[in-house]
Amino acid sequence: MNNMGQCDGNSLMGLGRKNSKKTSSNIAQEAAQEAKQASDTQQSAAAEAARQVKTQFADRAISAARAAEAALAGKQQIVEQLQQEVQEAEAVAQEEVASLVGSEENVKAAASAVKQAQLLHQALLAVVKIAKGNIGHATAAANGAQQELAERNQLVNAARTRAEMLLKQLKSAQIDYENTKKEACKAASAAAEAKEKAARDQRSIRGGFRSQLPQTLGQNKHQQQRQQQQEEKEMEQLLQQFDECYCGTEDV
Repeated sequence: MNNMGQCDGNSLMGLGRKNSKKTSSNIAQEAAQEAKQASDTQQSAAAEAARQVKTQFADRAISAARAAEAALAGKQQIVEQLQQEVQEAEAVAQEEVASLVGSEENVKAAASAVKQAQLLHQALLAVVKIAKGNIGHATAAANGAQQELAERNQLVNAARTRAEMLLKQLKSAQIDYENTKKEACKAASAAAEAKEKAARDQRSIRGGFRSQLPQTLGQNKHQQQRQQQQEEKEMEQLLQQFDECYCGTEDV
């Protein structure tokens, strides 16, 4: 009886020690898991913050590229307007030149009339008064034609001066347009590079921490794939804009 009681007491004491060791082991294991989870969470938060900063820089670059495109469109409108004004000025100049040719013919005709009147005056002394009257009228016509010719010359010179001024403005606008186009291409290129770098870093971060993330994040996989597809689509658009700008610059 005593031996049996002593054996049962020893068994209970041994079982208590085993349970105590098991509890301590569980506590240590849980503490290690919590520490690892905290470390993983901290690393994931740091990576997410870095990704957000890079995304912000990429968004700013995209905004700058859009602003450059808007400025480029404005410059294009100015160039087109100046081209239209130059065409109108050239048309006016052509009309004035044609009118000038007609005025020169009138001057020649008037001079011929004066000469004929003078010959008639010399040949017909009997009708000297009439001849003088004809000479006076012819002279007045000649003077009027000469005055008209001078006015036409002034108009032609003014038209030529305006055409030259518009051509200079057109050339300056074209240079400004090309410079703006180059800046827009640079902005589009910078935006594309920033966006591509942000997407590449994000894929790298996802690939590095995918094996360490908890299984409970699997439900967000579809949403992340959609976001990645959207970012890749925006990247392709930016690269296409950059290629168009680059090709346009080479053609010029």
